[in-house]
Amino acid sequence: MRETLFWTAIIVGIALSIYAGGWLLFIKPVIAVCAAYDAGTLTGSMIGWTIIKCLVFAPIAAKVIMSVALGIAEAILD
Repeated sequence: MRETLFWTAIIVGIALSIYAGGWLLFIKPVIAVCAAYDAGTLTGSMIGWTIIKCLVFAPIAAKVIMSVALGIAEAILD
């Protein structure tokens, strides 16, 4: 039972890391910038924030979520 909970926590942590780091902070901002470009409303600050989100925030968010999931999984095994 404990091992099942351990693997569940790991899988949920990986899924949340991919969602937050991959979709919310990487793909979604790029799509928004592309849509703004198509609409003719693209600004320099949009480009800057998108670069910051993709290069800085996404890996940090993924690492934090994964660390929490690993901490929960470790607590389950102890």
